[in-house]
Parts: sequence; structure tokens; C-alpha cells
Amino acid sequence: MGRIKNSLGLIALSLTLFSTTGLLAQSYLTSDQFLPVATIDQDRLFSDSLFGQSFNQKFQNDATILAEENRRIEKELAQEESDLTQKRKELENVEFRKLASIFNKKVETIRRNQSQKLNELNASRIQAQRAFFAQARPIIIELMRERGIQFILNDQAIFISANSGDITDGAIQRINQVLGSAVPLEQP
Repeated sequence: MGRIKNSLGLIALSLTLFSTTGLLAQSYLTSDQFLPVATIDQDRLFSDSLFGQSFNQKFQNDATILAEENRRIEKELAQEESDLTQKRKELENVEFRKLASIFNKKVETIRRNQSQKLNELNASRIQAQRAFFAQARPIIIELMRERGIQFILNDQAIFISANSGDITDGAIQRINQVLGSAVPLEQP
């Protein structure tokens, strides 16, 4: 009786394994069923395209101008502060505090204005990237159709890749042909 139970148990286990193996085999995709997937490096797509290089050059020039302006303002304020420190010896406390308060308000206003300029400069980069990707999207979709690609993943979302599916270089070449180096002014 014990042998029959063991035999029945083994038969049941075999059937279970057989049916599970069949299900597992059915769940694996064959090479004909794989959907073509590619990767793209969005940062490099923007920075290596003529479009992105043109924008980055303008961005660097604007950042340099802002930095030079900040250094000039800093020197002017340092001189003004030095002058105010000298006047402290000559002025009454009330008069000096009034001038110091005016100077502090001026410094705070300048800091806010310069910070706003920096924020606008950084926002221009985000806006340019959005405009670029909006204009690049149809070009990349056309490239996908030509190559039979169903999905594109950002390269940063990939754990490991053979790099054979990276279409960044091809996309940069195509985008350069279509968009050239025109700096995007606004998002279409």
C-alpha cells in the first residue's frame, strides 16, 4: 500500500512537472517573437548633435558674460563697502546705520537679480532640450521604422547591453541632416 501511494505520488509529481515544463516552454519567446528594442543616450544625442553643440556654445557664452558681470558687480560692491567703512569713523551712528541699511538692501536686490539671471539661463537649457527633443522625435520615429525598432529605451534604464542596439550615432547623423545647427528658440 505504501508503495502504491509513493508510486501515485511520483506519477502526480511527474505530471505536475511535465505540465509546468510545457507551460514554461510556451512562455519563452522564440527569436521570431522578439520585439526589436534599441537604446539611445539622450544626453549625448543632444550634446553631440550640431543643434546641441550650437546651443551649448551660446549657453557657455551667456554663462561667461554673467560670470564677468558678477565679478564686476562684486568689485563695485567691495569698493562701496570699503567707502562705507571709512565713513563710519566720520558719521554719527544713526546716519551710518541708515547708509548701511541702504547698502544692504542694494546688495540683496543685486543678489536676487543675478540669481534670477542664472535661473533664466538654466531654464533656457531645459527649454532648448525640450524643443530639440520635440523636433527630433519625428526624425527618430522615422529611423525606428526604417530599422524595424518597436521600442527605444534610455541607456540609463538599461542594466546591461551588448551596445548593438544603441542607435544614438545614427540618430545624431539623421538629426544633423534635418535640423542642422539651428538653436531652438521655443518648443513647437
